[in-house]
Amino acid sequence: MSALERLARRAGIEPHYHDIWGRRRSLSEGTMRAFLAAMEIAATTEAEISASLVALEAAPWQRSLDPVVVLIEDARPQRVDVRLAAAPDALLAWRIDTEDGAHFDGSARLGELPLIEASTRDGRIVERRALALPEALPLGYHRLAVAGAALGDGGAAETTLIVTPHRAHLPDALAHGPGIWGLALQLYGLQGRRSWGMGDFGALARFAADTALLGAGALGLNPLHALFPGNPMHASPYSPSSRRFLNPLYIDVEAVPDWVDISLASADRAALGDGALVDYVGVAAAKALVLERLFATFQRNHLQRGSARAAAFRAFRHAGGAALDRFAAFEALAEHFRSGDPGHWSWRHWPDDFRDPKSPAVAAFARAHEDRVLFHQYMQWEAERQLAAAAAVCAQGGMAVGLYRDLALGVDPHGAEAWADQRVLANGISIGAPPDGFSRAGQNWGLPPFNPHALRAAAYQPFIECLRANMRHAGALRIDHIMGFARLFWIPAGKGAAEGGYVRYPLDELVAITALESRRAGCAVVGEDLGTVPEGLRERLGAAHVLSTRVLYFERDDAGFRPPDAYPALAHVAIGTHDLPTFPGWWRARDIELHAALGVLKEQDQFAAQQHARARERTELAAALRAAGLEISGAALTDSESDLAALVDTVYRFLAASPGRLLIVQLEDVLGVEAQVNLPGTTDEHPNWRRKLAFSAEDLAALPRLLRLADALRALRPLAGR
Repeated sequence: MSALERLARRAGIEPHYHDIWGRRRSLSEGTMRAFLAAMEIAATTEAEISASLVALEAAPWQRSLDPVVVLIEDARPQRVDVRLAAAPDALLAWRIDTEDGAHFDGSARLGELPLIEASTRDGRIVERRALALPEALPLGYHRLAVAGAALGDGGAAETTLIVTPHRAHLPDALAHGPGIWGLALQLYGLQGRRSWGMGDFGALARFAADTALLGAGALGLNPLHALFPGNPMHASPYSPSSRRFLNPLYIDVEAVPDWVDISLASADRAALGDGALVDYVGVAAAKALVLERLFATFQRNHLQRGSARAAAFRAFRHAGGAALDRFAAFEALAEHFRSGDPGHWSWRHWPDDFRDPKSPAVAAFARAHEDRVLFHQYMQWEAERQLAAAAAVCAQGGMAVGLYRDLALGVDPHGAEAWADQRVLANGISIGAPPDGFSRAGQNWGLPPFNPHALRAAAYQPFIECLRANMRHAGALRIDHIMGFARLFWIPAGKGAAEGGYVRYPLDELVAITALESRRAGCAVVGEDLGTVPEGLRERLGAAHVLSTRVLYFERDDAGFRPPDAYPALAHVAIGTHDLPTFPGWWRARDIELHAALGVLKEQDQFAAQQHARARERTELAAALRAAGLEISGAALTDSESDLAALVDTVYRFLAASPGRLLIVQLEDVLGVEAQVNLPGTTDEHPNWRRKLAFSAEDLAALPRLLRLADALRALRPLAGR
């Protein structure tokens, strides 16, 4: 093994991996050097490689305490490793300040602490010893301080001490059979009768009330993350500006308490409601105008008068802290630079002084443009209030889970979160997927990953903030591509996925922190574990009560579609996902036709082969349904609308018979929609993230086809709404 490979391994880079076909793929030297550079590890020359390897190996011995220590409650023994000079008679004092203000302290002679290992560093012996901690430490985020003459670091050191539960929150309805069922939708497509051209939180609340009456226990949503107000057509919720804040376009403007002039809602609202696709440019322009007026009203009637509503806004700003201040400053800065030059669409093009969120220039700008900063905080306040109201409707309706939110894997490199977190991101790197049967060239998602070393040095704070923001007002949270807890597929800038490779992440600590935040929020966790799953990951997540994701299309083996009892209990089960065909589209092979039309299938024989394979899959699915005791007549295999609607019901009854505790029904399937929500690998070729549902939020729950399916699922899973 070369020195470069040794350095890569030491840094958490896997020098080779096996693809889905079992072929060994080795990383090039250029790829390993690019990954190391993104981790700020010098590896340009042989001398740098040698020096970096020595530095990495020595680094733990140069710190008295790790930057963060994660402990599982009730694990025995509870201890922290301390590195110090060999001095058996020296005294070590320690103190723990818990997050709720309690204190624990004590002292011990070094010779009394168990010796784990020793190393000679710069001519002196450094020992790693185990410091025992109290067994009664509460869950949470605490500070541990140690002091003693044998320590480096000037005789004192501190670290973040995180005490976590063994398992994530799991409500009774998901802990025990037969499980629950719920509906999933893309919120932008759920228009209410008073919506402004796209779905909003008001429509969500109205539909949530009806969903509870249907007997559903969960209402799944696309990510609600903040996008780019200056570029409304950047509509993918999986490439957001920030995962910690909400998209203001989801505000129901007529439900804002500062709404005073109802005449604003006349012609603009009607025009935006036309058409089958969301006009993001038109919606953004119309809502921006209205929100500006609402904020002016709020300033005049509340901020200037110091009302109770103004006090509530101040409390929201205080709770949001530095993260909210930074986000609002970013939005104000983006407006400022965009107004002078529309080409300033990325913070990476701003003047140097403004690229650092903690710079004096940014602070001075925020003070000088206080009104614009307040405006963006006001929009977040109102979005948060309306989302909370929708969640309350779910609870009042007795839904077992309620809102089922979605956390995207990463953020756009040009957005607010990348600006705020640039010190913990691996710049010059995108994440994606290796070549596989789904994409022979692999996938590049254009999202910068966390640098695992920098993330740990930051005591996981950016990760924690993302979890907290998205577990708020949610009974369950889907974590996109949860394989990233164990490893992520990195791709150097400017290279294809074939030049990528895997980088390891601290799985156990990420799972433990997720369990802690889940318990605190009362929010179950679902891991999206589709694709290439590292060995043992599903078992590790299951032990922590993180639900797996099982999709009908992929639950197949050589004998055909797996029977319902082959699905695991701790699972979200569904027909498909937003990146896959709807069931009507799959059944009628519309996805294959679309791939042919877009040139993905370049040869006629490829098209014919896929059509033949789909016909075989249809037959295998029909056989699986019959084997499960479900009636499916020959007529159901035709392409008539009524037969297909009946088949949709049958397939969902098939999944409802599985032990999977969370069955999710896509509204598009029930409505007979053939076009999929998002076609990976396309931009303008397909109307991704733009399709509206054909029925209003107020009319959906009365549709006979939805009532029929709800009756069937309620009989199979009667506890969903409790």
